[in-house]
Amino acid sequence: MNTMIRNPEESHVKRLLQECGLPVSDITSTHLEHFFACGDRSGLFGVVGLELYGDAALLRSLAVSPKHRNTGLGKQLVALAEQYALAQGVRALYLLTTTADKFFTRLGYSSMSRSQAPSAIQGTVEFSHLCPSSSVFMVKQLVSEHL
Repeated sequence: MNTMIRNPEESHVKRLLQECGLPVSDITSTHLEHFFACGDRSGLFGVVGLELYGDAALLRSLAVSPKHRNTGLGKQLVALAEQYALAQGVRALYLLTTTADKFFTRLGYSSMSRSQAPSAIQGTVEFSHLCPSSSVFMVKQLVSEHL
């Protein structure tokens, strides 16, 4: 049975991110307040995080264990993060990726120039230090379906 977990344990998140080749050096228990994971007693299968900055947020650390890829889990985690972000007043979600731009394009994200990033996003460790300049910078405008 897969369980969705809010604010997952730091060591479990770091283990999965490292397994998937994603950076962990800036992950702290404070970051995990806006992280979601899916897993069971054996460990985490997937994780996604948000850094909230008013009406903008950075979607980060989306990782699905190799054994659980191509099951729709990544799409579910992104949808959960988007719903949560919208409930927190976020209107635009930004992300950086070196490998998953086609995946995010299918989910409604579009590429944009890094120079157009809001200053709060440019100030994040992920944007300014962790992700290479060759990363694709993407955005999605969030729209409430209840408007």
